[in-house]
Amino acid sequence: MVDSPSMTAEAQARRASVQKRLALLEEEVVRLRRELATLGEAQRLPGLFLTVEVAGTTALLPVEAVVEVVRLVAIEPLPAAQPHVLGTMLYRGTPAVVVDLAAMLRVRREPDLDAHLVICSGPRTVALLVDRVRDLVESPLLVDGGEGDAPTSWDGTGLMAGLCRTPEGIRPLLRASAVLAISEGS
Repeated sequence: MVDSPSMTAEAQARRASVQKRLALLEEEVVRLRRELATLGEAQRLPGLFLTVEVAGTTALLPVEAVVEVVRLVAIEPLPAAQPHVLGTMLYRGTPAVVVDLAAMLRVRREPDLDAHLVICSGPRTVALLVDRVRDLVESPLLVDGGEGDAPTSWDGTGLMAGLCRTPEGIRPLLRASAVLAISEGS
C-alpha cells in the first residue's frame, strides 16, 4: 500500500524508525520467551490469544493486536502485489491491506464464503484472511520447540514467535509486529 501524498518525509522516517524499534522489541521478546522455556518448567504467557485456523493448521495471535473479526467482504486487487497480499478493502472508512495467511504458508486455495478477516491495527490497518476463528486461549504455556514436536508449517513464514501448549495441543504463536509488517513488501 502506498503512503498518502500528505505524509512528509520526516513522518515517514519516524514511522519507519518506530516500526524498526517495534520489530527489535518483538525479536527480544521471542528470545526471552525461548530463554524462559529452556529454564525448566513451562511458563504461562499473560493475556488472551485468538486461535485462528488457516489451511488446516492453527496458530495463536495476541489479542492486543486484534481490533475486530469480520466476515469476508469484497476485496479490491492490488496490481503487482506480493502473492500473499490479496488487495485492499475498506474497514470502517479506512483502507486495509488484506493478507492471505494461507498464501504465507504456500497453500493456494479459494477462501470459503464463511472465511474471516482479522482486523489488526498498527502503523496501517491490516486484515488477515483466515479460514475461521476458533476460540480464545488465556495464558497458554510457552514450550521449548525442542520437545520432539515436528516442525510446523508456520516455521518458514517469519511470523512465528514460539510454540504454546493449549488444551488442544501445541500451537504456534505469531509475532504481532511481523503480522502487522507483512503488508509492507515481505
